[in-house]
Amino acid sequence: MPRITRRAALAFTATAALVAPVRAQAAFPSRPLRILVPFAAGGTTDILARAVGARLAEALGQPVVIDNRGGAGGTLAGEAFARAEPDGHTLLVATASLICINKALYARLPFNPDTDFVPVAMLAQQPNVLVVNPRVLPMTTLPDLIAYIRANPGKVNYGSSGTGSQLHLTGEMFRAAVGVEMTHVPYRGSAPAMTDLVAGNVPMMFDGLGTALPQVQGGGVRALGVASAEPNAALPGVQPIASVLPGFLSVNWTGLFALNGTPEAVVARIDSETRKALAGPELATLFRERAFEPMPIPRGELPAFVAAESARWREAVRASGARAE
Repeated sequence: MPRITRRAALAFTATAALVAPVRAQAAFPSRPLRILVPFAAGGTTDILARAVGARLAEALGQPVVIDNRGGAGGTLAGEAFARAEPDGHTLLVATASLICINKALYARLPFNPDTDFVPVAMLAQQPNVLVVNPRVLPMTTLPDLIAYIRANPGKVNYGSSGTGSQLHLTGEMFRAAVGVEMTHVPYRGSAPAMTDLVAGNVPMMFDGLGTALPQVQGGGVRALGVASAEPNAALPGVQPIASVLPGFLSVNWTGLFALNGTPEAVVARIDSETRKALAGPELATLFRERAFEPMPIPRGELPAFVAAESARWREAVRASGARAE
């Protein structure tokens, strides 16, 4: 029997170490993928996740199953995701609420998005937009609205999708920037809040551009400001709120996340295929129809982006005094 020298054994070990990542990458995916979505089917995040999932299924040669886990501000989806195997076969599509806001809002979470999750790619963003009922608040410009609110401290209500939601925190940031008291009216979601806004039961609210746009175009509500740094093509003539209240920003982004510990080769492949999908014609049509905007942030810069967003929303939660159990 030939004798294996120590040098030969070391050489074999080194070669195996180099080959292992290649094999791991070649083996992925070995079964269907699952994308967890922290919202019910049919919403903006779900629609985007399904569109990206369909493109990933084509590129990776495996089915991609969308698993909607709505409830508890996204905590149910985050907990299920944290318990999965870190092999790339389970992914999470999440927004700033789950990744950045909840850790400041809840005293305890069954996972830590900072250490348990790894950002893979940003999928899209939508600014939030300030909308009013034009019969209750007939102003046609943002400065006129602000002047009215300041002249009537504590008398103007604003609706939101619920206490501690991004739309509530955006309203609180607006209240603080205007500098007078306003009354928050929470609803169980943005849809019932919008229904009451159109009916005139609440005079104003912030909503995501994609969901507010049909009501703006139909004349049920009037958009007076967009919470992005630049004007939005979907709202011609509507000025950024930051042009009147400097620094005001509230953008709802959606990102794709893997679990910490997922092999780098697997994460890199998912990132690559996701970016190809986002650049394709199918998603370009969806972006146009739903008023999505691309977020071409390199993967290496995503941790810093998420950290900056977390700091900004943590301060918004602190200033609002909102807490969740």
